[in-house]
Amino acid sequence: MRSLLLSGLVGCMLWFWVTPALSLPGEALYDQLIVQEASGNGLDPALVKAVIKCESRFDPGAQSPRGAQGLMQLMPSTQAMLGVDNPFDPQHNVAAGTRYLAMLKQVFSGDLQLVLAAYNAGPQAVVGAGYTIPAIAETQQYVRCVWAAYEQYRLPGATPLPPKLAPLAPAADPRQTLVVNPLRLSSQVAQVGQRLTVQLEAINNSKRAGHGVVMVNYPGHLVSFMALHAVGQETIAQLPVANVGSSTPGAAAATTYQLLWSHWPVWAPGERRTAVIALVPRLAQDITFHLSVVFDAATVPQRWSSVVRIPFQAAALVDPRYRTLYFPTPVAGEQPVQKKGRGRRG
Repeated sequence: MRSLLLSGLVGCMLWFWVTPALSLPGEALYDQLIVQEASGNGLDPALVKAVIKCESRFDPGAQSPRGAQGLMQLMPSTQAMLGVDNPFDPQHNVAAGTRYLAMLKQVFSGDLQLVLAAYNAGPQAVVGAGYTIPAIAETQQYVRCVWAAYEQYRLPGATPLPPKLAPLAPAADPRQTLVVNPLRLSSQVAQVGQRLTVQLEAINNSKRAGHGVVMVNYPGHLVSFMALHAVGQETIAQLPVANVGSSTPGAAAATTYQLLWSHWPVWAPGERRTAVIALVPRLAQDITFHLSVVFDAATVPQRWSSVVRIPFQAAALVDPRYRTLYFPTPVAGEQPVQKKGRGRRG
């Protein structure tokens, strides 16, 4: 009898200790991980926690119909860019997600609402909207959700302030402190397997020193190689593209766009900065990508962006002996094509 009472008492004590741990809200389980990764990337942990809340409700196994996975709902193209091996591992997912948020924060000059919009809709959508929150219902609602959670986690008990969803583009500066010269392309057409380059030259036309960011949003499913070299930097930023996303002509491009960027930490007054984008087309399709430059000093950041479209052209094989188009051997049932060369003078 005494042993039964003792075992019952031990069981009650174990239940008393274990129950609070089991009843902890899911969000509390990742607080230490969130603080660690956010602090390492220069982010407010409350912001990262708010993103996770609106993305997955702290479910590490969450998966959206569009293919986003894990706590921070990383798309396959983003996983490939960040080198994520297991998106359902909280450590890998949060580490990559916070790194991506930090990248977007630098690209959009610390404007957190644009960062959140870019995280949801993609950076190219924010650039295409003129550096404002795109007029997409899902994105607008997402920014509201994260902003409310952010205010809640940052100031517990305070009434969250609604985000300003009006256009956020800065007023035009008549001094044109950022001047970008016309782009120079090595070729006006794209061909499968043939490398082409785009050269950009930007000038800090102000009297202030600052820093700059050059950013390329490109269709990862259409290229086999993409590189960005910011002249003046010690390294070349390059990203060989994995086969992520769909490669069919009717695929949604928004799910397969990827981000490549480089940073000019010091941009002196009057200094010219040059960047070279190199790419190799993988599919027989036109290539469209967004190219942006940001100059940030003590004043309002100056931004320039352009949509670059390179049409596809089928390669023509030339037989140097005849100086005419070289046609392959016809299949059975077809008549061979006569090849006419230039006659020699006797």
